[in-house]
Amino acid sequence: MGTLIDDLIARVLEVIEQHPLRIKKISKGFRFTATLLEDGSCGMCFSVYNQEPIDSCEYVRSVKSMDQLDIVKILQFAKDSNENLEKLIGISTLNAISQHILKEHSENYHFTFDTDPIDHIEFEETDRVVMIGGIKAFLPKLQELVEDFVVIDKRLNNTKLPYMKSLETTQDYLHQADIVLITGSAIANNTLETLLKWIKTAKEVAVVGPSAGFVPEPLFDRGVTIVSGMQVLEPHKVMNIIADDGGTPHFKTYCKKYNIFRKGTGRKL
Repeated sequence: MGTLIDDLIARVLEVIEQHPLRIKKISKGFRFTATLLEDGSCGMCFSVYNQEPIDSCEYVRSVKSMDQLDIVKILQFAKDSNENLEKLIGISTLNAISQHILKEHSENYHFTFDTDPIDHIEFEETDRVVMIGGIKAFLPKLQELVEDFVVIDKRLNNTKLPYMKSLETTQDYLHQADIVLITGSAIANNTLETLLKWIKTAKEVAVVGPSAGFVPEPLFDRGVTIVSGMQVLEPHKVMNIIADDGGTPHFKTYCKKYNIFRKGTGRKL
């Protein structure tokens, strides 16, 4: 087993080698970067930490049309250790190809649609829940279900709420967690693999959000039990919203939430 990003890329390259895919459009906004393939598959990546315009990518700027882009080369950008624009394009392209795979080979996966991952987790009142990245929609339900939950979010590090904890405490909390929820944006800032390594005894680990559009097998291999993303139903509308600096609240109407579960867990759906 290589690094997480290497394994994700290797998985999608298997498909590209058999069925070549081409990029139709790349959009970059304040909140997200998105890649659209010619077959309509669309992948996204959280982009708040990088505000470079799409034209600042030298390779994208060098071609006359999107179909001239080498999709394999674009994928290699995802390996970059810096939070630069090329990395975001690489991840959104990785997710776009992943969405193609999930659509074309849906029989290989255990799906539910239009629900949140926490709807499929059996919480006990004494569970210790750690959420990496503030997912506001989950907070009211977590407050009802458990007494012990914390949120760790780089963007909200100075927020004075009792459940908000500092970045420096992340490893300690993950070591103790029974249930972990991680936003897919952790793939963009190079922390996802480390976060997964810090989880020791959690019974459920969910990676969640528009940036979590990747094929799930490499995450399942690292202890993740649920990969929860968004299937884009109207890609042109979503691409335009992203280019206009829109975020999840703006484009979710044109998407469908899904959860993919690791098989063999005996989960009741």
